[in-house]
Formats: sequence, structure tokens, C-alpha cells
Amino acid sequence: MGNRGNGDSMYRARREAAQRLRPLILDDDGDLVYDPRVARGIEAFSQLRHTDLLDTPVDSLAWCLMWGICPKGAVRYWQTQKLGLPFRDNMPDPTPVVEQFCHREGIEVFGSIRMNDCHDAYGFPHGKLVYPLKVEHPEFLLGDESEKGGIDDGIRAAMWSGLNYAFPAVREDRLWWIRHAATAYDLDGIDLNFFRMPWLFKLGEEAGNVPVMTAFIRQARRIADEASQRRGRPLLLGVRVPDTVETCLRIGVDVGAWLKEGLVDRVLSGGGYASFCVPAEELIELGHRYGVPVYPCINCPGTFGLGGERGFEALRGAAANFWRAGADGIYLWNYQYLATPHIAYGQPYPDDYAHLADIADPARLARLDKIFSVNPRTFEQYARASAPCPLPLELGRQLCAFPVRIGDDVSAASMILLQLDIENAVPGDELHVQFNDQALACCDATAVELPLARGAVRRGVNELALAVSKRGAATEPMMLTGVRVHVRYGN
Repeated sequence: MGNRGNGDSMYRARREAAQRLRPLILDDDGDLVYDPRVARGIEAFSQLRHTDLLDTPVDSLAWCLMWGICPKGAVRYWQTQKLGLPFRDNMPDPTPVVEQFCHREGIEVFGSIRMNDCHDAYGFPHGKLVYPLKVEHPEFLLGDESEKGGIDDGIRAAMWSGLNYAFPAVREDRLWWIRHAATAYDLDGIDLNFFRMPWLFKLGEEAGNVPVMTAFIRQARRIADEASQRRGRPLLLGVRVPDTVETCLRIGVDVGAWLKEGLVDRVLSGGGYASFCVPAEELIELGHRYGVPVYPCINCPGTFGLGGERGFEALRGAAANFWRAGADGIYLWNYQYLATPHIAYGQPYPDDYAHLADIADPARLARLDKIFSVNPRTFEQYARASAPCPLPLELGRQLCAFPVRIGDDVSAASMILLQLDIENAVPGDELHVQFNDQALACCDATAVELPLARGAVRRGVNELALAVSKRGAATEPMMLTGVRVHVRYGN
């Protein structure tokens, strides 16, 4: 954090503000601004999502200034902010409402700016492009409408409507959003969300444009510093980037250079699609080398789903891994969309928020039951910006191995159970399973549940190895689709 151009006193204030404790940062993508109940007034709007945070350890909110997908006839985010059109008669702009609620309740609030939101690539919300820069300058896009497809149709279908940062006008458009956030509101900071979506340049042109993005971040830093001086308190600058150095560079982002130059104040790492597979230590250690806190991301619905009926135990497992890796806190993405009973869309019951206390405190978390899992590969467009995930994995006679990360010291566990999900297994199929140095007998590949000895489980990276030892009357290859290590403490 060596950029001291605005004076030592503001630099010290900035550094102090950046280092405050943030055990949990909750992302709010802003979609409930379109909930019909907002018509009742700003208090009703706050009660939809923010009031329930008051009894939780969340004291930092990443509030999206670009409110995603809107219903027909609604005022869009850019119309409110760029054209001054009131969002609603009773709430001309939602951001000051969120900001005032948070400050009144002692919650820090960052404005989150999506650096390349491409929901419109799939026709959301209305089947056509509407953002002015995209409509007026199709040459600034990363592709064209002929590549339009569904979410499963590959990366070009996902990214064609993205803006190409190789054009100065595109960079200036996003700098406008940063200036606007820095001047129109009284935010504690601004997060630049490079994972929404994780592309900035045409495929194959990322490496040559790395200096372009570093220069862009320098401009963003200057905007934040000028705003800090005007208002007399620091405006922090955060970035949400892919979860390893390699995946950052893959999209044209040199986060190491940004940290070395002191350009950013916090790092939100990853999209959370590899919450069990990412070597989180890498970016954490890089950030700490330059005195910058790092908050790995849990994609909450995806991680929750890896626990089956015990989804909250999977969230605990991912959190335990990140705390062990040295995280300064945890960034929760889409927590409001867990597969649990809800009051309404995006609005969990208060009991769901009560689970946040379990993952915010490593000491409390240490002796709670958990599930440690392995992520499946996600859509190509997110996989390119995420640490590699091994599942699904075709099993054969050759022993294949992959890591399983376990953040707990399991010496006090009352039970440790390895569960494997196998597709295309038939009666008579047998597996050879080895967990570190413990060879496990497995006679039936159709239902694999094997106890693990405490002494066989390491805190950190473990190795799970599997091979087919015998096949019955099978016609399809045996596929490993799920791995869960249940750790129970009897409480």
C-alpha cells in the first residue's frame, strides 16, 4: 500500500480502515429493489434483506450498484444513475437508502461495480441489448449476436455481449461508474467486480492487455484518493478477481502488480465455484506480502448443495478451509439464494442468518460438525477463472488421485466418514480406495461409505486415490461425481 500521493495522514487512515476486522462480507446483488413490496416505502425495502443482518456477524456489505435483471417497464440502474430518472417515486435511488441504513447500524458498505455484466447475452431481461454503449457501438463488444445461446452453450455464447476493454471508450465508461460512486454517495469503499463476468478482452488477447488493466486500476486509485481528500476520510478500493494468480492473468489481470504498487485495499478472491478445491493460500499470502487483506469467496448455493441434506455443514467446511489458509475473513456470494425454505424469492427466514455465526469465528467453528467436499467443474465461462476441479472423473484400472482439503484438526472427532457418489456402478463392481496412507476395503461400488481413522486425516491437503478393481456386467464407464468427508464431533 505504498501510494502516498495524497499525504501521509490520509494514507495512514486508509491503511487503518483497510485493516479493520471483517469476518464476513455479504454480497447483495440488489435484485430485491424490484420486489413489489418496495412500494410500501424505504423501511419495507430494508426489511426485505438488511434488517436480518443486525443479529449476525456481518458488518461489511458489498452492495451492487448495478441491479441485475429488471422487470419490463422498470427503471434500469443506468437510467437512474446516468440519466437521473427516479427509480421509484418513494425511493429515487436505492443506494443512499442502503448506505444510510448500514451507517446507522454500524455496517460498512462498499458499492460493487460489475466490470462486465453479461446477463443480456442470454436475453435477460428482455431479449435485446439496452445499455447505451452496447447499442450505439456494437464494435465495442467481445462478439456479436450470432453467437447468442444458452448458459450451457459455451464461453462465446456467454461473453459475446461483453465490453472489450481494449477500447478506451469502454474503460472510460467504467471509470464513469467509479467516479459516480465516489462522488454521488458516502460509501466506505468501492469494489470492482471482475468476476461478474470474468472476461475483459477477446479470447487470446488477454496477455497483451495486462498493462492496459494495470493502468486502468491506477486511474481508479486516483479517483478514490481524490474523493478521500475531498471528504476527509478514506474511500477504499477493493477488487474481486479470479482465485489464483494464473486465473487472474488468464483474463488479463495482474493482481500482483496492483498489490505491489499499493493500488488496492482489499481483495475478494474467486467466484466461489472452487470453494473446496482452490489453493486459497496463494492469493492470501500474496496480499499479506503487501499488507492487503484477502477474503476468499464462498459461492453459497453451490457449496451448500455439495452437502446434500447437510448443506450448512458444507458451508462450515469451506469456511474452515479458508480460515486455515489464513483468510482475513470470508466473502459470501448469493447467501440469500440457498436451497432452503424462504419467505419469498431472495429472502431467507431469519434462522438461515443464524448459521452465519458458525462460520464467522474460527474458534467456534473448530468443533462443529462439517462436510469437506470436492467441487464439480462448472460452466466453461466460470471455470476459466476458477481453480481446476476434478469432478466428474472417469474411473479405470489405473489408480487416479486428487487432493481433498480438510481445514480441521480432526483429533477430537468422534466419527469421520468418506462418502463417494458413483454413477454407472452395477452389482459386482468393486473399487480400491486409498485416503493418504489408509487403504480402504470397498466391496460394493454402488454405495460407498467408508470410515476414516483420525490418524489418516491430515489438516490441510489430503490425497484420495481410486481405481476400479473389478467390474460386473457394466456397459458404461464408472464415473465419480461426488466426494464428501463428514467430520462429526458429537455435538
